[in-house]
Amino acid sequence: MKTRVFLILTLLSIFSLTAYPQKEKAGDKADLPQMPMQAPYEHTLEYAWSQKKVLDSKVLSDVETLSPWQHCGEYGSLVLTQEKAHTGRASLLITSPTKGLSQPSGGRPWGTCGAFFPVQEEDWTDWNRITFWIYPDLPGFKTVSIHTIFYNDGKDKVPGIKNGNNYQVLENGKWNKVYWEIAHLGREKVTGFVIQYRLQGNEPGAACEAKYFIDDVCLEKVEPDHFEGWEVQQGEIAYNHAGYASGFPKTAFLSHTSASGFSLIDAASGVEVWKGAVQTEETPTGTFRLLDFTAFDTPGSYRLKVGDLQTPPFLLASFADVYRSSILKTLNHFYTQRCGYRVEGIHDACHLDWLCRHGDRSVAIHGGWHDAGDVSQGLGNTAEAAYALMLLAGKLENTDPLLARRLSEEARWGTEWVMKTRFGDGFRNVWATKDMWTDGIIGNEDDYQSEASNTPQANYTGAITEAMAALAFRSRDSHFASYALQCAIEDFGFASSAMRPEPTAELAGKALNAALLLYEATGRENYREEAVRLADYIVRCQQQTDVDADVPLKGFFYQDAMRENLLHYPHHGQEYWVVTGLVKIAGLFPEKAAEWNRALRLYAEYYKTISAHTAPYYMIPAGIYDLSKARNEEEKEQLRQGVRLNDRYFIKRFPVWGEFRGNSGIILPQAKGLADVATYLGDQALANLVYHQLEWHLGKNPFAQSLMYGEGYRYAGQYSVMSGNLVGGLPVGVQTHFNRDTPYWPAENCHNWKEIWVHPSSVWLLILANFQDR
Repeated sequence: MKTRVFLILTLLSIFSLTAYPQKEKAGDKADLPQMPMQAPYEHTLEYAWSQKKVLDSKVLSDVETLSPWQHCGEYGSLVLTQEKAHTGRASLLITSPTKGLSQPSGGRPWGTCGAFFPVQEEDWTDWNRITFWIYPDLPGFKTVSIHTIFYNDGKDKVPGIKNGNNYQVLENGKWNKVYWEIAHLGREKVTGFVIQYRLQGNEPGAACEAKYFIDDVCLEKVEPDHFEGWEVQQGEIAYNHAGYASGFPKTAFLSHTSASGFSLIDAASGVEVWKGAVQTEETPTGTFRLLDFTAFDTPGSYRLKVGDLQTPPFLLASFADVYRSSILKTLNHFYTQRCGYRVEGIHDACHLDWLCRHGDRSVAIHGGWHDAGDVSQGLGNTAEAAYALMLLAGKLENTDPLLARRLSEEARWGTEWVMKTRFGDGFRNVWATKDMWTDGIIGNEDDYQSEASNTPQANYTGAITEAMAALAFRSRDSHFASYALQCAIEDFGFASSAMRPEPTAELAGKALNAALLLYEATGRENYREEAVRLADYIVRCQQQTDVDADVPLKGFFYQDAMRENLLHYPHHGQEYWVVTGLVKIAGLFPEKAAEWNRALRLYAEYYKTISAHTAPYYMIPAGIYDLSKARNEEEKEQLRQGVRLNDRYFIKRFPVWGEFRGNSGIILPQAKGLADVATYLGDQALANLVYHQLEWHLGKNPFAQSLMYGEGYRYAGQYSVMSGNLVGGLPVGVQTHFNRDTPYWPAENCHNWKEIWVHPSSVWLLILANFQDR
């Protein structure tokens, strides 16, 4: 049996390497960049750190002796060596196997091997950066990283980690200087820090032993980055790094300037083309100095100048032109996250020994895209990504055919995985954690088998993507489209037969979208009838009157038609399926749309109202929360940090959350739903609100950083320690510190809030699809 399965996997691997050639034919797709794309290092935040003036420094360890360093972790060794040194004669050497002898628990690494530097409860408050030099020696590894942990026994302790947790991607086979800014950490009672390697396996052809040389460990004092609060980073302008689209607001702002005017400078000639007054704006998040040049609409490349500050160049053009760069980079992100496919410089054809078991049957589950920085894989994210790629490709077929074709190609890669990982009886692969590289051989310590699931959520998710593929590919590959339609019909049936009469609003939203796509693909009346029933049910899940006598808010959704618990997400939003479905059915059947239209208008007004609480950013808040539904004292404290409406209701700018933090996966899905409503209703004010969410991610935020790696400027390294920093990647998103309700984005690079995820990237493409004709 194992021999037969291995032969199947080998053939699938060969197919994956030939079906999607990495390099294009000469002259084909001439204006599309070669992938993987590279990001300019000088635009990174790490480069900015390297250029900071060091105000003071202190050597913690010149590593000429082993003392006081101690080996830590379950594996390997720590010694003093003269084999390599950055300065002096010696360095520390961490040596570890890349994997253990038995299968690791839960698909996570086998353990760690590291160097612990103990500190006797010293006060390091005057120091805000740790630096050290490190030389990784892991032959055959395409990406290497190091993990550092900071221990402080004073304030702001985090159980288990105590205080700080940081990951750094390194260049293999050379000395790297690591900068770890720790201004955000309590450090009045420091007890030590760790530099460690996590045993995350190795690909075939890569070394089975990891070696890291460490030297010249220092404390430094530098001007710290802004890491918490709504005010803008000192010395920076919060603006859209990609540029500004015609027909949308053109604003930027800063927190500190004495200048009374600003200029718009032509980037090529240096000529001033616009002058405006710097306005003072009082908002719920503070006082800002606003630069408004909405009236200027001449296409070109420009810089903003105010006082001594000047931005790098940005584009002013149509929406499609301004955001094409981020589409290309997001597409690059998906390409580099392909599983089971050799991506030059990133990984080989990987995880060929992943299987999903259903009784005595198994299917290979490599393919699709890695879900996140830990290279796990799941149905929800691969299906959503394939759907988004197809939707955007359809919008670009006539205006940008080369890009549309490339988006379709990538979408097919994901759709094929969605269909190949189903068993045809309602069971399918849904999730597999695999935080490691494997050797591709079935039957040893780095194998993985997930168990198949049969749920309405999974099968409606699959049906949406399969039905979309039936529509998207019917004119170019009728056989593929026909099979996709067959899968969609079957999966919709499996899901519908198992769904309870009154499902969650989210599940009803997915079912509605699947029914409408199948109606479009087949014209069958049963899908239309089911769609109408589901849309009417969703309306029953909405608050359509003021929530309380003294709280004039309505338009939001509850988890179900019982309307007892509000619909909220802590990190992985799916609310847009509810709204997108209502928009689509209202457009298809306008004669029945009165109640659906009312629901959409209420929804739009709700978000316009609550978004005023984050001006001038207009970041979409998490929404209204009910204190009486808080599950514990921690949740109650988080609610009380929000905007009080009365004793019971609060508006939270950031979600109520626990371990999983970061709001890009929440505000972007909300923005997608609002984008559909704005397009359907022709509501420019609502479209502007959606547009502000794109700007938040591309630099118009308190930290003046682009959150998309490789797009714009001052983008930080992301938790993508298996594959390296991937151009186009978006992280889980900005979080809050403990129970507060203000933005928190320190230099620390850690899962999951700075972890690269495909979910925000998928919804990014879904939003951009709405405005391609603007």
